[in-house]
Amino acid sequence: MLDLNKLSILWVALFSTQSYAAQLDDKRAYLFGDWQGKRTELLEQGIKFDSNLIIDTAYLAEGGYDSGHSPKYASQLLIGSTLDLEKLANLSGLSLKATMTARQGQSLSALDISDPTAPQIANVQANYGRGNSKSRLTEFSLEKNFKDYGISIKLGRLGIGTDFNVMSCEFQNNSFCAAQMGKWQSGIWYNSPISQWGARIKYQLQPELSAQLGIYEYNPQNALERHGWNLNTEHADGVTVPLEIIWQPKSFINGLSGTYRLGAMYNSADDVTNQKNIRTGQAENHSYGVWLNFDQQLTSVGSGKQGLHSFANFTFHDSNTNKVDHSQQMGLKYYGIFSNHPEDNLGFGLNRIHLNTRFTEGKAQYNAGAEYNVELNYSYNPTKWLMLRPSLQYIVYPGATQNVDNAWVFALGTKLNF
Repeated sequence: MLDLNKLSILWVALFSTQSYAAQLDDKRAYLFGDWQGKRTELLEQGIKFDSNLIIDTAYLAEGGYDSGHSPKYASQLLIGSTLDLEKLANLSGLSLKATMTARQGQSLSALDISDPTAPQIANVQANYGRGNSKSRLTEFSLEKNFKDYGISIKLGRLGIGTDFNVMSCEFQNNSFCAAQMGKWQSGIWYNSPISQWGARIKYQLQPELSAQLGIYEYNPQNALERHGWNLNTEHADGVTVPLEIIWQPKSFINGLSGTYRLGAMYNSADDVTNQKNIRTGQAENHSYGVWLNFDQQLTSVGSGKQGLHSFANFTFHDSNTNKVDHSQQMGLKYYGIFSNHPEDNLGFGLNRIHLNTRFTEGKAQYNAGAEYNVELNYSYNPTKWLMLRPSLQYIVYPGATQNVDNAWVFALGTKLNF
């Protein structure tokens, strides 16, 4: 595995070979191209490859606990493949997906922004965490679609947020990226890059309405980096069961499409080391959470998704067992401000994460009650294989404490599809 400096050098070297915009091939979907047509040929046969490198760079310009240090970098390498077994082996509606990831880097939130006694709840680098030197099996799943019955069944090694409380990741602050249940109830709900044994069944009730139910092994060992490829269930402690209703109107506000999700989760862990009362420290035998999130296009310019979009995510958590009892997130994205870059988008998000008063009792450092995260960014796609996302972040009461100054962060996200 390359260290962070080598990854940075690799990124610079790759980008410098295409140093002028005029030299960039804006029709090429991948940095390494179509392999002289082989990639498209394999895709048509049912073999799809996915590989990308994401680098989150962040610099604390002012405020926080200890400003003035050098920028911090966090990266994620993803390599995967999806096999369409209907095309490859005439197995109707069946597909196999395998993905591995490797993360490394440093956290600006942990090192520079946070008071050591009150760590920042969110993170200004979404790709930091869940590992720093080794790789993980992020997904190994088999999915069967019964098209005539509107039923889909998936099983294998899965991340819960891949199917439930789904949210796009077009911001660098993790309070606006991916399933929020996996951020604020993260000891129970494991998003990608962590995988666990699980299964999900989805039923299409109506053309625009579906329901899905999942059951996932709860095993705290899965979160440990050294167990990234461990498939045994030796330390399993109950299960996590999410249920979700999904409404996807094709014509709603201003006749435009959207996605709305309402869900609930129940976890049955009962070992005191995994599930305990946040106030007394005594063992609890369950935990729960509820969420509501949506993404709705508001205006349309030209065709497709070009125009203004709104999004929001609200989570509610078990006050007996969870450090965070509720969170609110909302924002706007505008795709295609410039007509020649319809995939570019300007994004603005505001997030509030409230700490459970049962958790903060007797802890004087948590004197603000909640943490607020704000991000303004622009996602620029000079080519289909390269995305650059400069952003400005502002964190109010980092760690839900007034003991450190509010933080201004300059950041740059980079993604290369190869």
